[in-house]
Amino acid sequence: MKQIFMKKNIKKRASLSTEDVPVPQCSPGTVILANRHSLISAGTETAAVKRDKKDMIVKALTAPEIRQTLKDMLFQDGIKKTADRVQFEMTKWTPLGYSGAGIAIEVGKDIEGIQEGDLVAYAGEGHSEYIRASKNLCVRIPNGVTTKEAAFVALGGIAMQGVRRAEIQMGETVALIGLGLVGQLANQLLISSGGRVLAIDMIEERIKLAKSLGAEEGFTSSDQLPKDIMRYTGGAGVDHVVICASTASNSVINQAVEMCRERGRITVVGAIGLDVPHEKFYYKELELRISRSYGPGRYDPQYEQHGIDYPLGYVRWTEKRNMQEFLRLIQSKQLDVTPLITNDFSLNEVDKAYDLLITKPNECLAILLKYDEIPEPPSRSIVIGSPTSKIKTKNSPANIAVVGCGYFARQFHLPYVKDSPDLCLSTLVTSSSQNAKEMGAYYGASSCSTDWREVLKNDQIDAVMVFTRDNSHANIAIESLKAGKHVFCEKPLTTTYEECAEILKASDNGNPLCMVGFNRRFAPLMVPIKDTLSECKGRRVIHYRVNAGPLPKDNWVFDPHYAAGRVIGEVCHFTDLFYYLLDCEPISVFAQSMGEIPSINGLEDISACFKFSDGSIANLIYTALGTTSYAKERMEIFTDGSTLVLDDYKEVTIRGKKYFDTQNKKMDKGHTAELAHFSNAIRGKEPLKITHRDGIRGTVCCLKIFESAKTGEPVDIDMSEYF
Repeated sequence: MKQIFMKKNIKKRASLSTEDVPVPQCSPGTVILANRHSLISAGTETAAVKRDKKDMIVKALTAPEIRQTLKDMLFQDGIKKTADRVQFEMTKWTPLGYSGAGIAIEVGKDIEGIQEGDLVAYAGEGHSEYIRASKNLCVRIPNGVTTKEAAFVALGGIAMQGVRRAEIQMGETVALIGLGLVGQLANQLLISSGGRVLAIDMIEERIKLAKSLGAEEGFTSSDQLPKDIMRYTGGAGVDHVVICASTASNSVINQAVEMCRERGRITVVGAIGLDVPHEKFYYKELELRISRSYGPGRYDPQYEQHGIDYPLGYVRWTEKRNMQEFLRLIQSKQLDVTPLITNDFSLNEVDKAYDLLITKPNECLAILLKYDEIPEPPSRSIVIGSPTSKIKTKNSPANIAVVGCGYFARQFHLPYVKDSPDLCLSTLVTSSSQNAKEMGAYYGASSCSTDWREVLKNDQIDAVMVFTRDNSHANIAIESLKAGKHVFCEKPLTTTYEECAEILKASDNGNPLCMVGFNRRFAPLMVPIKDTLSECKGRRVIHYRVNAGPLPKDNWVFDPHYAAGRVIGEVCHFTDLFYYLLDCEPISVFAQSMGEIPSINGLEDISACFKFSDGSIANLIYTALGTTSYAKERMEIFTDGSTLVLDDYKEVTIRGKKYFDTQNKKMDKGHTAELAHFSNAIRGKEPLKITHRDGIRGTVCCLKIFESAKTGEPVDIDMSEYF
């Protein structure tokens, strides 16, 4: 399918691009639409296209996922590779558009009120031939409303939420500042609410349009505007000011204060400077309100991504209900959007549309893109480069499919895959159409897809590498193993006891191979530690401290739809390392945590003491309370008259039977070595060192940590249930 992107470049102006990308997968709670019309939002999309180098750098360096790993990148890869990585993140494609309408061609589970063949309006998605809309961001179009009209739905939701926030009463005067597309829609909605609208803009034609659609009077923006408004209202001032303008200046808010009556209300819908004149606000006892996009539910992933609605009795007007009401007003002829359409282009003429938007912005309001019907069924896989060939010998590169392309995979794994002579990236699979094509092309994939199950049907693919979010790991790994594909799965392999049992059934004969990403075993500084321990006799005491650092509470690891929390997702690394260093099974764990533990997803700060079958003990401190400006990991081992210390995978100190010191300038936690080992193992060059059993053990240990922390009692670990 064709989709429109803005491609950024730090050396020159951003450019518009039409890319062929795979159609997104229909999942529960989503609808796939064949687009018919999408609306170009002049304000938002002009700002995106004009974004300069400084804006791009600020955006990149303030992105949480980059900021959290920037220090590790510098230590591990050095300045040049880190700079290249940040530049890459800065210049990723930006999909344009977020409002339109089309025909439902696939309807996922949990969708009510929409059937295949229905006309549906959507919000939050871009200009593309096919759209995947979540259940709370799409609505069925009522009879009598065209897709042209329904394409306004997202902008209509923004305007409607602004009017609701203003709480207009019958007969009140409203100064409406800014008569762009949202302002023109707000004009009609304010009138429908009983307001007397005084329309204000710098462009005379927009004022005339607002008056033709019901505004009581119009005023041109100028320094004299507050005096003109006060004169028109007989010196009283307006009851409300609704601001739909966009400017970094504080002049708009200052003028709004001047023209408002005492105890009036100012509602901000657009993006303006908000250095509020406190003394004047205080003197008039004014009220300031901010309107946030489409309405309640915006920016809430539980609502927008997972389809969890707010109860109508408590939240009457959500994003979706605002969208439904906007379309109802069009159906009942109380709202007319057709006079706002200034241009109508086909998708093939998108360059003309954006050129007009940039060169003649004052002449544009609503620009629509129209889409032709596509007779062929949508394709979820497309070719990017040369086709792969089947592995022939131990020296031939293995053909792999990568499923998932998150920040961690882009930082560590995919660069190795791209450069490795032993691995050939046959297919890159992501849930995002954009990422599938953009990242597939960047990392040299032969093809890309949005459906990982299609990969399993390809007999040219030897192995599947799973880099998706935690809760999907087990299912993809199990199905891949059943299809006869080798698997490399980032930790954790599983998140529940049930998944552990299923993985065991799928891979217990050891063919195909299943490796888990416990990279710390392969860290270069682990070699002298392991060698020294092999010469020491008797039991060992291990103390491992992890200064994990805090994560934002809206991070996906805390969302039970995606993950089982930081203990399952990260602590499994260290339980596996204990097993590797001690070479015996854990038999019990006693864990403690601070405060109440509502669920495993909320567990971050723990102390866990493991006992092993040979009598050794390993104590783990994992905490998010510290600062990331301090070293992340430190391990101390005491055994047979020797002490071994590992500092943040940069320094090892050994005293006792051996005297050993080494220090590396760069941190290396073994990511490169583990993938080299996997590529050798699947080509028959060496036996696999980490198997599905290690992944199962890691998950079981972490689940036992949670049980112990909940009960406050030691918990037995019996791995004989699995092995």
